[in-house]
Amino acid sequence: MARIRQADVDEVKARVNIADVIGERVALKPAGVGSMKGLCPFHDERSPSFNVRPQVGYYHCFGCGESGDVYSFLRAMDHVSFTEAVERMAARVGYTLHYEDGGAAPETTGRSRLYAANAAAAEYFRAQLMSPEAETGRRFLGERGFDAGAAAHFGVGYAPKGWSNLLDHLSAQKFSRDELVQAGLVSQGQRGVYDRFRGRLVWPIRDVTGQVIGFGARKLFDDDQGPKYLNTPETPIYKKAQVLYGLDLAKRDISRSHRVVVVEGYTDVMACHLAGCHHRDRLVRYGVRQRPHHRAPSGDGR
Repeated sequence: MARIRQADVDEVKARVNIADVIGERVALKPAGVGSMKGLCPFHDERSPSFNVRPQVGYYHCFGCGESGDVYSFLRAMDHVSFTEAVERMAARVGYTLHYEDGGAAPETTGRSRLYAANAAAAEYFRAQLMSPEAETGRRFLGERGFDAGAAAHFGVGYAPKGWSNLLDHLSAQKFSRDELVQAGLVSQGQRGVYDRFRGRLVWPIRDVTGQVIGFGARKLFDDDQGPKYLNTPETPIYKKAQVLYGLDLAKRDISRSHRVVVVEGYTDVMACHLAGCHHRDRLVRYGVRQRPHHRAPSGDGR
């Protein structure tokens, strides 16, 4: 495997906020100047002894002794190689890596760009959920008991009507049309390239590490002639048969309990999480006894 230039390794680490990355797995709270703390993800504890220092890009647990930078955190949590950890963080911040042999393998570079395009699309969709046009989508969520906070937690967004809103937005961010087609974000037809998702609520589908690899979109309007649910097609980074929606949020508790329940749709996962079904004590509170305490449906959302 080609070796990533050390300058790029350092630059990516400098650009990544380690507290944001760890905060996706651990609930962090301020703990003094330049420090945050939470319950350690590497061992069971009731009092937080896990400290993160964003300014120096370092974490340390005073309980079990685990420590390191953002790369070591990913390697320990997700069992990936050092190279994979660097590549994932590079995709997160949209940084193109270079390798010591003069370049990157085309497959590696291409996958990094697809991750970056999906991440940018997720941000765009989330912002659009607050637009006037998305009122129908917000009402759909509200009628099912999901407020703005719940939508934000799961990254729910809205794909506006029109043929090229996302295409134009991502093109302005220097993504090529070929990259967007390969990512499954736009489609190629007789009339040219156009947005795949239009006038729909959109759920980001993440892999086990939390990276956005695709989307599931629900029809909202009667004049939409497409299927009720429309998903990202098969791509180099999205393989439908290998993805469980919500697994990135559930994996920690699944690993501790060795139990999982699979449910059918995106809103089913949201409802289970928001009802507290990922905490064993709340299972009893909600009358669910002797049941697995995390649920994740397949990626199609149907």
